[in-house]
Amino acid sequence: MGEDHGRASLRYDQTGLRGRLARVLVAEPTDEIDWPADLPAGIERVVILDDGPNPHHTLRVCPPDDDTRVALVVFDQLALCDDPPEA
Repeated sequence: MGEDHGRASLRYDQTGLRGRLARVLVAEPTDEIDWPADLPAGIERVVILDDGPNPHHTLRVCPPDDDTRVALVVFDQLALCDDPPEA
């Protein structure tokens, strides 16, 4: 995966994100204090659970196939996917 500089990351003031599919732009996503996010290794896409980043600049996300595994990820490590979620 590696760094994905071809996609624009989310903005700190972006809203309307709840339920949207996002691409993970970094190899190891982290929260606001640089702790590793509780996500499967090598995950490439997540579903955003919040409408927008919180005051700590993170978003709650989960893997598309496991809505019980919620993690915090800094907003600029994510970009919205152009393609629709898989059914």
